[in-house]
Amino acid sequence: MPISRRRLLAASALALWAARAAMADDAPLVINTYGGRWGTFWRDQLVPKLRPIVGRPVQLEIGLGAAWAAAFRAAGKNAPPFPCLMTNERYAVSLRAEGYFAPLSTAQVPNLAQVAAVARYKDDMSVTGMISPFGIVYRTDMVKTPPKSWRELWNPAYKGQIGFYSVDNSAAIMLVMLAGKLFGKGEQDIETGIAKIAELKPFPQAAFSGQLSPMLAQGQVSIAPLDYGEAYALKKKGVPIGMVVPEDGVLMYDQSFNLAAASPQKDLAARYLDFILSPEIQLMLAKEFYVAPVNTTVKLPDELKEAIPVSGDALSSILRFDWGFAAANQPQISKLWSAAI
Repeated sequence: MPISRRRLLAASALALWAARAAMADDAPLVINTYGGRWGTFWRDQLVPKLRPIVGRPVQLEIGLGAAWAAAFRAAGKNAPPFPCLMTNERYAVSLRAEGYFAPLSTAQVPNLAQVAAVARYKDDMSVTGMISPFGIVYRTDMVKTPPKSWRELWNPAYKGQIGFYSVDNSAAIMLVMLAGKLFGKGEQDIETGIAKIAELKPFPQAAFSGQLSPMLAQGQVSIAPLDYGEAYALKKKGVPIGMVVPEDGVLMYDQSFNLAAASPQKDLAARYLDFILSPEIQLMLAKEFYVAPVNTTVKLPDELKEAIPVSGDALSSILRFDWGFAAANQPQISKLWSAAI
């Protein structure tokens, strides 16, 4: 029986699909991380431990949140560029709403069952794998009476002494929403939040913590919102630094981990996520980056408690914000910020 052209094309397509499937079985697991210390730590410390767990080579994708979000959108929901996205929640929240990610389960990710409540999302649509708590940091030689709360930053005694983040940093967005909550109708009252922050002027603005900490080190500012790991690094260098855990709540930088719904490597990505949430890796991350372990079975050694003053049961003091609202209103926040600050 002669083979028709249609059947031949169908057979060719099936063969191509089978070849691609076979390649996928042998394809490296691509995982993303940041550059610098992050990339070095992932490459030298994590990848060698992960490789036997997933049973194949592991390839690093180095970049930043905005670029990764753009890559996912450019590829489309059915062809994610890699199977597990680690990024700040401000970038992940929109992709999640657009249907790029699949829910997690303890069957896929057993260590999820040990994760602190503050790090778990509704319906387990994501999980925070790394928490960098931050509060108020000050120079002990320049500030006689440090603030005990965020609200106290508005004490006239601190006028002109405060350093701040620019609106492009997620910390500034959190502080806008926090000010709306403290002084206005709630965290979505961005008009009040920005107006209150404008009352703190004049202050220098830093794009990231690595720009803000030198201002403290050089005495350009004496008080700033800063993640405790960055503050502790200053203290180790001999800068007279004090760290306040605010009475009205702790903020955090977060790294949320999300499984791409359409990835053929979803099972491998789940193994990677379980690896990240494991007690061993959580402790390694704490030692390297001074992040608070999200796995509740991890006990911080005494030598890390000063660097990570918020961990364990104290994670319940961390404030979470509506990043979906923040993402939708980013243009308005930036516009109001530019006009007022």
